[in-house]
Amino acid sequence: SKKMRRLNVFLLALTLLISQAVFANETEAQEKGPAQAIQTAIVKLNQLTAAATYSPRMMGFLIEQEVAPLFDFDYIADEVLLVTNANLSESEVQFFSNKLKKNIVSTLLARLSQANTTSFRFISARPIVGGNIAVQLKVIGYSRYGIYLDLMFHQANDGEWRIYDIVLNSDSLINYYQKMVITKVRRYGIYGMLGRI
Repeated sequence: SKKMRRLNVFLLALTLLISQAVFANETEAQEKGPAQAIQTAIVKLNQLTAAATYSPRMMGFLIEQEVAPLFDFDYIADEVLLVTNANLSESEVQFFSNKLKKNIVSTLLARLSQANTTSFRFISARPIVGGNIAVQLKVIGYSRYGIYLDLMFHQANDGEWRIYDIVLNSDSLINYYQKMVITKVRRYGIYGMLGRI
């Protein structure tokens, strides 16, 4: 019933808030290192997929408030724009970064709302070139065998550890958007692309 559904959403919201408060208290004492960032990311991704079952609206809120800050969108935008060889102003790059963030967030929403019982399980973390870390997760419930993806973490300009790329079946997020941008620049020019990302 509608009332029951509303109650479930309310209870879920309460559970998420409490678990985040507990999590924040536990981790505040620790140094803000990569292990904590990785742990936070997995907790938040799993909270997201729990919310997906109950309320798409809540899922949208959680992605915006909790998951988007896990990403280094400015870095991703800079990497994607490298393929254009364009000399864009700072405000144009920021505009692109915001559009890219919206695109990634709405894609994430669409994907997660299709799969109700998805959860993420930590498999491994390994250091890679440049002091960065690749974290492999198994995505359970999305396909019969489960799929593996790598979250690539680095230390952003503000010193926080954030996700700067995601690799799935040897194709990366940055790669995907680079291809999309090249296609749109060829078709519409650099400014046309900015309006269509």
